[in-house]
Amino acid sequence: MSEDVRKYFTTGEFAKLCHVKKQTLFHYDEIGLLSPEIKKANGYRYYSYHQFELFQVIGLFKEVGVPLKQIKPLLTDKTPEGIITLLKEKSSEIESKIKKLEHLQRMIRTKVKLTEQALETDFSSVSLQRLDEETLMIGRPVLHLPERQYTAAISELIRYMRVHELDQGHPVGGLFAREQILKKEFYNYTHFYMKTDEGIENRDLHIKPKGLYAVGYQIGDEAEAAYRSIMQFIEEYGLEMGDYAYEEYMLDEVVADGFDNQITRIQLQVRST
Repeated sequence: MSEDVRKYFTTGEFAKLCHVKKQTLFHYDEIGLLSPEIKKANGYRYYSYHQFELFQVIGLFKEVGVPLKQIKPLLTDKTPEGIITLLKEKSSEIESKIKKLEHLQRMIRTKVKLTEQALETDFSSVSLQRLDEETLMIGRPVLHLPERQYTAAISELIRYMRVHELDQGHPVGGLFAREQILKKEFYNYTHFYMKTDEGIENRDLHIKPKGLYAVGYQIGDEAEAAYRSIMQFIEEYGLEMGDYAYEEYMLDEVVADGFDNQITRIQLQVRST
């Protein structure tokens, strides 16, 4: 091998350096995107180490979604200003994607946490728990609404949370007023809600107070049985029902096989008599 080509990479060596197949380099050469610096009459092709930087730039453009046919003119008619403008645009797109992925990661972690909690829970139990304050985004009032408006209110809430990227992966919950519980209207919610870490101005928020709650569980549609157990529990402990009960799925249709196996956690505010 002559002295000049010792400083160059063969196609196989350069492909290995770039972690691609040789066919990729052949294709780049065919379309005029990245050609070997030296092409010998005997068919041998050689790349310089300077071209590794060019390959990295091509890879960068590909990673941020620039098609090969658009990369070529960028590299052919390149100007520093043009490259800077494009890279800034792509940087902004990447930041947006990162934000969405981070949001998705938070949702996944919430789902995992809720499911793990469910696996460790005795659903036949009722317990007294001191819970922290939580911020709830509530939808419009749904008490005594017709079925069509009822479901529309849920859709509005979900859509609002999604558009404003407030959804942290928590299920839609139902808010019960004391009056409905006393009347045994166990499916007549006052509002639907979703937990959030932050709120939006001019949007209704409900602060779930810090304090004592009687916590029980509803399996399938056995709401009356679940509330009966909770009411017996607070009576035995000499407690009084508070203003609201908060219902939310622990095991929903994503992880439970059929409605009869879905688990709803009921958190009923209580206070000393």
